[in-house]
Amino acid sequence: MFLVALSACASREAKAPPPARVPTLSQQEIIAGILRAGRQAAAEGQYDRAIGLFRRVQEGYPNTPERSEATLLLAQAFEKKGEPEPALTEYRRLTSEFSQSPQATVARTKIPELERQLPVVRPPVVAQLAGVYVAPEGMSALDEREIGRLRQSGANTLVVGVAGKAGVYFKTDWAPVLQDRLAAVVNAAHRQGMPVWASVSVRRMDWIDPTLEWADWKFNPQTARLERAETLDLLHPALRDYLLGFFTDLAAAGVDGIFLVADPFSAAGEGFSPHALKRYERDSGQPINPGRLLLAQGRERPPAYAPEFWRWAGWKQREQLKVVNGIIAAVRALYPGLRVAVEVHPEAVTSPQTALASYAEDVLDLRRSRTDYIAVAVSSSPASLVKKVAEIVRGDRLLLLVDPSEKNSINSITLPSGTGLIYREKSGQARLTNQGR
Repeated sequence: MFLVALSACASREAKAPPPARVPTLSQQEIIAGILRAGRQAAAEGQYDRAIGLFRRVQEGYPNTPERSEATLLLAQAFEKKGEPEPALTEYRRLTSEFSQSPQATVARTKIPELERQLPVVRPPVVAQLAGVYVAPEGMSALDEREIGRLRQSGANTLVVGVAGKAGVYFKTDWAPVLQDRLAAVVNAAHRQGMPVWASVSVRRMDWIDPTLEWADWKFNPQTARLERAETLDLLHPALRDYLLGFFTDLAAAGVDGIFLVADPFSAAGEGFSPHALKRYERDSGQPINPGRLLLAQGRERPPAYAPEFWRWAGWKQREQLKVVNGIIAAVRALYPGLRVAVEVHPEAVTSPQTALASYAEDVLDLRRSRTDYIAVAVSSSPASLVKKVAEIVRGDRLLLLVDPSEKNSINSITLPSGTGLIYREKSGQARLTNQGR
């Protein structure tokens, strides 16, 4: 009986069903499962887990078609976690490694947005600025080697013109981009510890569509009528919004400072835009007649002005300076380390009334503004001009614009402590870059 029982047990064990077979998953099914789990984790706010899962696909399956999708999801997870720098790295990876993919198209729209969120690493502020100005057409020559030569020549700051008649040389949606060169120059200069300032006019932007009617107005004494000027009306509300966007994009290129160049001769007859006339009447309580302000003007006669003209000119200068100050304050709220210099004509020092009438400039008001530096071009009789401007502007806020050919005459002058120099060639001379230095 015992042997029969053992035989029966052995028979039952031999007939037991085989173990269930585990189905084999394909690589695509495994990757799909990982991506699905990563999306679920990201939707639940578990960004670290999502990042690990997306990274697993990106690094563990280098040849899979889903790698571009995993890279996009990885960038988005970093972005949602509040880490723009690694997110930017992954978006850039998409544009370089998967340039033809749909994910790269998404990345190209995100990269500029994230670049603006990153803090700009700036060189330390120099105690005494020794700058070299390079015109817009010379910017293409500013490679690593050329910037190194500039440093060896004693320059510690680069000042570059960023605008031409038809557009600009930096990335922006506010003007035609002739060539996106500024960011590369800034990066190359920063690698050598050299700050970069962008030079631009605030009232001469010839690319702006004239149909927008942002132009200033001037009084023509020959016709006794108002006509459009070539400069912009800083008191136009829409122009102020435009300038804020323009200078915000300029700061986003990583520049360390903005240099507002002095406007060309504007004549006392400018500034009579409809917005200016209406605001002046509101502020002063009386309308203004441009034809009665200019008593004499022309090549044969020196200009003569009615007493009310000086009230008008002072008001115009202060209102325009308020606009510039407001733009500076708004841009600095986004880029606190940004420095700003404003150039004035030499007459602002030697003949204040002439400067107020012809350029709407007043050094005393500018000295109380938000600007870091006041710049003055020095050409003839530099010693007397430096002495006069030093009486008005503190040394550490003063920049002298000097032609390189007059370097020796400047070196012979005892400058106020902290005074900065910017060497800027005259129009038509050989440029400072790659030629004759």
